[in-house]
Amino acid sequence: MRAIAITINNFRTFADAELRLSPYSLLVGANNTGKSNLIEAIRVFYEKDIKYEEGRDFPKFPTVDKESWIEIQFEPSPAEFALLKDEYRLPDGTFRVRKYLQSSETDDEGNPKNGIYAYVGGTLSNSRFYGAKNVQQGKFGEVIHIPSVSKLDEHTKLTGPSALRDLINNVLKKIMGSSPAYTALKSAFDDFESALKTETTPDGQSLQKLESEISAEINEWGTSFELFVTPIAPDELVKNLVGHGVKDHTLGQTQDTKSYGQGFQRHLIFTLIRLAARYNATPAVSTTKKDFSPRLTWILFEEPEAFLHPSQIDALNASMEKIAADEGSQILITTHNPQFVSRNIEDLPSLARLCKTGAQSTIKQVSNAALQSILATNQQDLAKWQAASIQIEPDDFQVDMESVKYALWLNPLRCSAFFANRILLVEGATEAALIGYMLNEGQIPNPSGGVFVFDAIGKYNIHRFMNLFGEFGIPHAVLYDHDSGKPTGIPIETTIQASQNACTIGIDHFGQDLETYLGIPPAGRHDRKPQHVMWHFKQGKIDSAKLSGLAGKIRALLKI
Repeated sequence: MRAIAITINNFRTFADAELRLSPYSLLVGANNTGKSNLIEAIRVFYEKDIKYEEGRDFPKFPTVDKESWIEIQFEPSPAEFALLKDEYRLPDGTFRVRKYLQSSETDDEGNPKNGIYAYVGGTLSNSRFYGAKNVQQGKFGEVIHIPSVSKLDEHTKLTGPSALRDLINNVLKKIMGSSPAYTALKSAFDDFESALKTETTPDGQSLQKLESEISAEINEWGTSFELFVTPIAPDELVKNLVGHGVKDHTLGQTQDTKSYGQGFQRHLIFTLIRLAARYNATPAVSTTKKDFSPRLTWILFEEPEAFLHPSQIDALNASMEKIAADEGSQILITTHNPQFVSRNIEDLPSLARLCKTGAQSTIKQVSNAALQSILATNQQDLAKWQAASIQIEPDDFQVDMESVKYALWLNPLRCSAFFANRILLVEGATEAALIGYMLNEGQIPNPSGGVFVFDAIGKYNIHRFMNLFGEFGIPHAVLYDHDSGKPTGIPIETTIQASQNACTIGIDHFGQDLETYLGIPPAGRHDRKPQHVMWHFKQGKIDSAKLSGLAGKIRALLKI
């Protein structure tokens, strides 16, 4: 089973929001946009170490109503779906439940709705899901939460609950019934108990004598007192006798795990939790079983990139993809790392960008249908360009080529766009280098949240990114070369103008190109343009009035 959608009503920074889920989903966006609040909403639904508190969790901004609830739509496997009560089955093979956190509505018993209610025939029922107030356990799988700040000790301690303790206990309980080593240990304890009780001290004291003396005092009650040595159960064995460390192959000795860096510790935490989830997973659903008890282990991982260098990020991402491919597993991460986004760009619907306007958070995603519409629109634009005598390669008319272009061009650097508050789309590396430098040096004011100058790799790609950024709610402005109005450029400029959407801040152009605008000679080769312009800039060979004009153009375009 997997969760496929979440709807949140009046929880923290969310007034009304919906998140569509993939087996492996990523929450992205600038700081303080609500990513952690969404994770907390799921934890509150499952009551995973946290429960709803009105003072903390109800929004601080004015709301339409005073209802607070979280809905999750689940898609069980066919075998699991067959065990679900008929009344809860939806035609698309899913079921949907709502957990009321606070409500003025009443249920069939006349009480304020509290707990989990299911949809029946497309309508929310007034009776609790499976008739119970608390049915989280067993009906929705389990949630494992790895916070952004997580200490290794919390996950490796053996004296209390931890991923490592659960993992070892799980293995020990399965092997102890038939373990020769454990059988020998139990026999040794029996011998030890018998011998220990009869052994005496030099002055004649023994446990057996103490046992007899106490028994004599309570004999009139028809009782006797016994002392015995408790056999070691798996829990006690793990708690008191098992230790752990990490063997360093270079040093050739076992080290305390805390002697390693945070990146290693973070990866070890994820490894332990991943294995604990796999070892503790319930077996596949049996067709003879009558209870609905689906298998789902949902890992909520906040900022997995913490303390990891790029190659470790790639390895961790690949590991999470593999886990999420299992039918009973699901992963949702929050990240500020463009590399994670880039590695998952081939599945654009798996990305959810969180935005915040005032005190309210919203969720922006591109659905599969919307993505197909974007790809089709891009194809239609190519057909218009070809009709205007612009040469188009035959394979560019394949819809799959549009997907390849997004996957290829949205590299880790360009994926920084998903975390920016404003984007300036420019034609190429030359504009990106100069304008980016002027922003960094304060020659162009950098607004709150910053500006990301996005190299679109040519004017003919600008509309592609405008269409995509519109779906993800990324505010963007466009600056391109007019090329003195060359006929071949007019259809492309028409496409750019037609691609304006609700997130387009403004569109402007240079009459010819950047070099002409700045009054410097063109580069000898096209590939030398960035270094050519930056050399003139660093050498003070560009008129200050020209640079001031450029700064003013950018300010007006971005409405700074």
